[in-house]
Amino acid sequence: MQQRYPHIFSPITIGNVVFKNRIWSAPAGAHLLYGREEYPSQAAFAYYSAKAAGGAAVITYSAQNMDFHQPYDAVHACENILHPESHRFFSQFTDMIHFHDAKASLELLAFQYHGYDHNQTLVPYSINGDPGPDGSPTVKLTRAAMESIAKSYGAVAEAALECGFDMLLIHAGHGLCLSQFFSPVMNRRDDDFSYKPLENRMRFADLILDAIRAKVGRRLLIEFRISGDELSGDKGYHVEDCIEMLKHIQDRIDIAHVSTGTFYNGTENITHPTEFLAHGCNAQYAAAVKACPDIKIPVLTLGAFQKPELIEETLASGKADMVAMARGLIADAQRVNKFQRGKEDEAIPCIRCFHCLNYNVAPTFACSVNPTVGRESVLPLLIPPVGPPKKAVIVGGGPAGMAAAITAAQRGHSVILLEQDDHLGGKLVFSRQVPFKHDLCRFMDYQIHMLDKLGVDVRLNTTATPELLASLKPDAVISAVGADPAVPPIPGIHNANVITAESAYHKASAGEALGNRIVVLGGGLVGCETGLYLAMEAGKKVTIIEMLPEVARDEMYLTRDALLDRLEEYTTLITGARCTGIDETGLTYVDEHGKTHSLDCDTVVLSAGMRPRQEQAEAFRGIAPFFVRIGDCVKATNVRNATRTGFDAAVRL
Repeated sequence: MQQRYPHIFSPITIGNVVFKNRIWSAPAGAHLLYGREEYPSQAAFAYYSAKAAGGAAVITYSAQNMDFHQPYDAVHACENILHPESHRFFSQFTDMIHFHDAKASLELLAFQYHGYDHNQTLVPYSINGDPGPDGSPTVKLTRAAMESIAKSYGAVAEAALECGFDMLLIHAGHGLCLSQFFSPVMNRRDDDFSYKPLENRMRFADLILDAIRAKVGRRLLIEFRISGDELSGDKGYHVEDCIEMLKHIQDRIDIAHVSTGTFYNGTENITHPTEFLAHGCNAQYAAAVKACPDIKIPVLTLGAFQKPELIEETLASGKADMVAMARGLIADAQRVNKFQRGKEDEAIPCIRCFHCLNYNVAPTFACSVNPTVGRESVLPLLIPPVGPPKKAVIVGGGPAGMAAAITAAQRGHSVILLEQDDHLGGKLVFSRQVPFKHDLCRFMDYQIHMLDKLGVDVRLNTTATPELLASLKPDAVISAVGADPAVPPIPGIHNANVITAESAYHKASAGEALGNRIVVLGGGLVGCETGLYLAMEAGKKVTIIEMLPEVARDEMYLTRDALLDRLEEYTTLITGARCTGIDETGLTYVDEHGKTHSLDCDTVVLSAGMRPRQEQAEAFRGIAPFFVRIGDCVKATNVRNATRTGFDAAVRL
């Protein structure tokens, strides 16, 4: 069979290991699948096994925390491969990965290290002995401490080999403690571990690599993740420095993972590219390393890769030897298989919302577009076997309704989807005209495409009524009628110059007059993105007013940081403010100190939340034996709620 992506599916041999293709599963740690277990949980087994079954050549287990004395923080997992009783579980993990003809890599990382001083008091170490982020004291890492830490890396390598791992990933990028020795910004030492000369800054890494090789020799491959550029401007190191560092250690490592950025300078939203950046935007750093004739080892790149065409071009043009995906394989664990089987059109697009990494807010590990993620181990207990095909009528063609229709059709049911508008997409339609929401648009188009491919009977311009549904004689009715904009009781709120956020997108794209001065009422995510669009793309002078002390406060910090950078550049933000009235020339608001202000504007854009269409949704109850409401008509939230409730309803048919 002729392969459309020959470079992706060309095997590569590194050391004595043969990899079946060039796509690695990056170390996307599913920390919220764990409690305090010191070994992979059953939920983790199922999560990683799904990726291995999906076709990736390497599955990276994230992560063995090399800070063995770190106090428990309720976020990061507590695996400890050094404990012999953990070996049976890690061995089961590698056996599962090998079952699918994939290779198993164990990530080793440490944001910092802890140890015990001469008084047996637990102390946090740091590169310079500076106070920690919270002002608490730290102890400067000594050679003795570093030698002890390096010894633990060797012990972990020996345990990993015993448990069947094929390789180790040493995380020495992104501002983690080990990488701080490489940084002229962070490394202010004046001893044998100083930034200059090169041998000094690499000495801690040398200790670790030498300790690993002393224990396992070449029986384990070593991947070494490093930031190609620190992204600290003139003060930081750049890709030329990265190349010199890799040249120094390449005799002891097997693969260079070239990423970028650091967490201490606000560039994490480039390290993990947000929706404002292009797919594969960080490949330039791997390409520079790969282009150096002195680099003799394979080079891997990563950073928001999803499309097979981009991955193939990256490999074919020699920018890298392998490509790693994290969110792409969370959004669809079967992505690689779909590429290989010519079904790339069925791969679920990642919308780069970062819900999967939102550990400090999300109660469980999950994905906005893939409702199975984080539930791989329990869904087989919940989903009943497919019975006789049923006739299902779904009311509403937004993301929830489409998710239900796709899932029901995939399970063999006959599906009719009714949509009152002349198009599908619901509240996602705005994404078609917003450049920084192109990932969301791709997801909407994916859903529309899958409805067509699965043969769902889509009826546009059709207003659903109980009488119409009864005439269709369905076995199941799923109500996904959505929500309406919430309208707060503000004097003048119904004036002609007040429009909804959804209407603002339509009017701007149609070239209808909005005036130049726009005020957005509501600084949640929708209000902020609407205001940014009107400022960046439509060229309007935009002010966003929010009652709370911060805007977009519920958004994941990486996307929020990227959003705030652009809001501060293109808009005016007023927080702690309550609108008290609107007239034809503008509005008034009261600030946090109780002072009243006037603000002239041409148009007021209302973004005060949504109200579920509960009464409309309930109108269809009793028409069929099976009835359920899904999506925004239950609770107006987000894409994750839409896809999950749609999936959950459909698999119960």
